[in-house]
Formats: sequence, C-alpha cells, structure tokens
Amino acid sequence: MRFVLLMILFPSLCFSQKQGNVWYFGDHVGLDFSTGNPITLVNGQTDASVEGTAVMSDSSGALLFYSDGSKIWNRNHQIMPNGDSLLGHWSSTQSSLIIPLPGSSKLFYVFTTDAFYQNNLRYGFRYSIVDMCLDNGLGDIVLNQKNILLLDTVSEKLTAVRHSNGIDYWIITHKYFSDAFYSYHLTAAGITDTVISHVGSTHPIAPLATGGAIGQLKASPNGEKLAIVNGNGSSIAEYFDFNKGSGMVTNCVSIQANLNWNYYGVSFSPDNTKLYIACWLNGNGIYQFDLNAGGGNPNAVMASKTQIANNNYNYLGLQLANNGKIYCISYVVKCAD
Repeated sequence: MRFVLLMILFPSLCFSQKQGNVWYFGDHVGLDFSTGNPITLVNGQTDASVEGTAVMSDSSGALLFYSDGSKIWNRNHQIMPNGDSLLGHWSSTQSSLIIPLPGSSKLFYVFTTDAFYQNNLRYGFRYSIVDMCLDNGLGDIVLNQKNILLLDTVSEKLTAVRHSNGIDYWIITHKYFSDAFYSYHLTAAGITDTVISHVGSTHPIAPLATGGAIGQLKASPNGEKLAIVNGNGSSIAEYFDFNKGSGMVTNCVSIQANLNWNYYGVSFSPDNTKLYIACWLNGNGIYQFDLNAGGGNPNAVMASKTQIANNNYNYLGLQLANNGKIYCISYVVKCAD
C-alpha cells in the first residue's frame, strides 16, 4: 500500500509576516510561498511527518530551521548538533511550534507535544531553546535548555496567540483526561505565567485510551477565538472566545455534527468569519461554518454548515498560508505500482 498526498486550497484574503514563507512536511517535501503562489520543494528532511511540523524563517522569508517534534534541522537541512532526541513525536497532530523570544533576534522557543502512537502521550508538553548564534550561525539548542517539561499528558494540540500588548505570546495546549486549556505567557524573561481555563468537553468524551488525542487546535487570525477538534472515536468540535490580555478561554460553542465522524483539521478564515473542519476517516469531507450567522447564535452557526469538499478523500490538517488560502493534506490509499 502507498499513501498519495494531495493539496487542496480555499481562496480568501490575508496578510502575514514572511516568517511563514516556507513549509516542510510529509515525505521530504515542502512549499515556498515567497512569490505568493506556492512553489514545490523537494529538499526537506522530514521523512514520516504526514502530521505535525514547524518551520521558522527570518524577517526576509529566508529559512532558519524546522522540526518534526523529534529533530531540528538547520537551513542546510542538517540536524543541529544538539537537535535530535526531542521528546515530541512526528506522529503528533501538532508536534511542534516555534516562537521567537520577545525582544530577541537570536533566541527561539521550540515547543513540542508527544503522540498517542507509540508513546501514549507520556512525554507531555515541553520546550527547547534554539540560539541562532551557535554552530557558526546555523543554530543549535542551548545547553541545559532542551526538553524542559511544562505539562504532562497533553492532547496532540498546540497553538499560539500574540498577547494584547503586541509583544508577548500566549502558548496554548489542552490537558488530556481533562477539560482544561493551559495558556503559557511567553515574555522577554521566558515563561512567566500559566493560566488554566476549565471549559468545554473533557478529552476524551468516550472511554478511550490516548487515541482520542488527535486533532488540531487553532486560533483565529485576530486571536479572539480558538477552535478545537478531536477524532479517532472521540469526536469533539468546539470553538471558544479567547482573551488576549488574560489568557482565559471562555464561552464554549459545540458544532458537533455527527458523533461518528472523525475530525482532524480545523482553521479559521483570514477574516475570522468562517470556520472549516476536516474529517480524516470514512470520506466525510470538509465543512464550512459561518460564525456570524444569526448574529453568532450557536444554532444559526450550526445550521450554516456547508460541505465544501467532496467525500472522495480522507482529509488531515488544515493550514492558513500567508497568501490568504487554506491548504489541506489529504490522502488516498492505493495499491502499490
């Protein structure tokens, strides 16, 4: 058997910084958005990362480094000297997230989440710090700043929101076997505060082991809402308000359409008015919800559900690019040639 990766897109309008120009994922592939329309790359070193990866470019859009949660590669596509044996996992839905330390041009936090596959989430939520001045400017993990534990047993979920002060960041994940969101305040001094919000469903909603941890967590472009999905027999589809000043998550709205569907991908539109959800098993497609329907009334939002991709494929992650389009990885299982 072999997996064929397909890319589909949804046009809309968006502007973002050039740090997201380059993507690497899947089997040695990537996309470069420097010219607006993506150019295919074939020099990446990810070899099993159909799921989560993270890439960081500089302010001009030039590649700095990338990770699959277990390794970090520099811009020459070589593993950094201390860049292996991270305690994330290439099979985690959102295995890694790279955030610049506020006020620094050389330090970057690489956050990682473990996977249910192989590890049963045992290594939890951690960070390592990369200093781009090390290894002759190619970067490396700072000594004694690798795999620092923040929280054990988290879902395969990870996102970030710019703080209301315009400088700091909130790094957000979800505790497993819990209804708790954890928001970590990243400042120039490092992580200085943790805000816990008990809201929404307990993960998982069914009496499953850690397999219900899959599915994405995403923030809206304006940082005022979060959306979360779970699949693998523990289907959850919810969105929330997020306070960029306090880090609190509130006001859960469930848009669960069918308990038998297996959700994986989620993304907001660039103008924050639409929410997209992708199903990864049984060919149930991709759906759009209008968050402004009925003035935001939850019943009206549910009623706005529209299928925008057919059920010929199984859809995985959704990702908004800096050209204002949302991209999706999907796969079809075919017989080997």
